[in-house]
Amino acid sequence: MERVFVYGTLKRGERNYPLVEGLVVKVLPGHVEGFRLFHLAEGRDRPYPYPGMVPGEGRVYGEVLFLPEEALSLLDGLEEEGEEYRRVRVWVETEEGPLSAWTYLYLGDLEGAIPLPQGEWRG
Repeated sequence: MERVFVYGTLKRGERNYPLVEGLVVKVLPGHVEGFRLFHLAEGRDRPYPYPGMVPGEGRVYGEVLFLPEEALSLLDGLEEEGEEYRRVRVWVETEEGPLSAWTYLYLGDLEGAIPLPQGEWRG
């Protein structure tokens, strides 16, 4: 079983959650420290808006999805792992205590991105 911290379109109720909904075993709300969140607006290379998380001072809120290991390749494809996002391990604070999970850090240019100092994104 893998754990993945999601903070944008893969959260329950958001645009891409249906891609993993049938695979999700459990969901826990949580947050990570030491990261900043940005809103990336729809544009020429972006068919719809979504967020990007980068290292920095702050806290980002999201959910931990418990998924089978084979779901990681699906998520890597969606997130364009290695190009637009990089999958890394982070510590997530949850109601069940801290846990290690994968997440996707944004690798792109933040020019024109809107900072979300409250650390929460909604589509």
